[in-house]
Amino acid sequence: MKTMNLQLRTASFITDLTYDALSADLQKDAKYRLLDWLGSALAGVGYRPSLIAAEFFQSAGGLPQATVLKGQAKVPVAAAAFANGIIGHVAEFDDGHRRAIAHPGSVTVPVALALAENYKRSGKEVLTAVVAGYEVVIRLGMCVNPSHYKIWHTTGTCGAIGAAATAAYLLRLDRQQTLMALGIAGTMGAGLQETFGTHAKALNAGHACQSGIQAALLAERGFTGPEEVIMGNKGFIKATTQEYSAKPLEEIGLTPLLSNTAFYKVYASCGHTNSPLDALFKLMGKQNIPLAAIRHIAVTTYKIAVDLTAGLKNENEEAAKFSLPYCLAVALIYKKVTLKEFTPDRLHDAEILTLARKITVMEDTVATAQFPKRRATIRIELDSGRVMEETVDDANDEPQYEALEDKFFSLAVSAIGSEAAGKTKEIILNIEKLDDLNLLMQYLT
Repeated sequence: MKTMNLQLRTASFITDLTYDALSADLQKDAKYRLLDWLGSALAGVGYRPSLIAAEFFQSAGGLPQATVLKGQAKVPVAAAAFANGIIGHVAEFDDGHRRAIAHPGSVTVPVALALAENYKRSGKEVLTAVVAGYEVVIRLGMCVNPSHYKIWHTTGTCGAIGAAATAAYLLRLDRQQTLMALGIAGTMGAGLQETFGTHAKALNAGHACQSGIQAALLAERGFTGPEEVIMGNKGFIKATTQEYSAKPLEEIGLTPLLSNTAFYKVYASCGHTNSPLDALFKLMGKQNIPLAAIRHIAVTTYKIAVDLTAGLKNENEEAAKFSLPYCLAVALIYKKVTLKEFTPDRLHDAEILTLARKITVMEDTVATAQFPKRRATIRIELDSGRVMEETVDDANDEPQYEALEDKFFSLAVSAIGSEAAGKTKEIILNIEKLDDLNLLMQYLT
């Protein structure tokens, strides 16, 4: 029996998609995806990886096609998307998807902004292209995970193919060209988990953006790639995962779209800290926890979270965001986990570190078996012997759009000021009315 060509099905989905085919809920959610990613990016513009990337691409020169956020000069579209992909991911405040184990916003929105700016695409086209990219990242990630995520950084690998989907849509490629763009991107995707806690983690997102744009631009010119890079005998899935299901991509375009199933970040830390933090805040809402009386805190959760976040790491912001003991300690002390909790003075604060050293993180085999659901239990033992405990069966991913507007404003105001932040929010929430993005980009330079 001949296997379905998933790459061709995906290419057909991309070229056939229209803004009017999106439900009102998806249209609304897509605008908030842009808003949320921009907030994360504007929060990230001052980070060292962002400054290095912006300086590198601006000094390299090239055609002045697209804006690096808060940059000094325009750069070629692929370079702008690369830099902005880094900028949008570095603060760890961009959205993600539980089952795909990826950050779709940081590999689609930078691509859409760069191409739409240069090619004068409308707001409706931008929203549709972003939805197309999300769909590909999410469904491909669901095909290969959780096995793929043992080594690979899905945002960089599946993200390159999703970025190509967004790029192909905005370049208005036909089905054959889109097929080739996906094939080329499939061999360009990259990203290893060994990068986590370093600048190179954010580079994986930026590289995916660049790869997707370059793949689409090459395909537009007649460059060819494999017609089945996804399921081929020596293709993406065979190379990067031991266990997979083709079903999510087999159903692309046939079942409800998934872009609105990605979660919005509430905490400024790795997504694998979310469930334990949810459990802690749930417990804090029920009980008064006397910090001075805490003897020990035990967290049990799924294996991937343990592997990535169990240790106390405070050598830099990137490392601390992947440290559950640190994140839980600041949550207990400050009742929040925002970017302020990762500043240099707090990374070495004696009160935080003393409390963090009382926290242990261990695997719950039941939670591991249930993954990608993200079960977590927190157990706090006081000096008196009293024990307080709370469990969540999954992270809380319900979108609160009003809260997202507040999140955007709080993150954007330090980079562009309150007036520009308010104008930017207004423009994005009405972006479907724009013929091009000139007005928006004025506030982002």
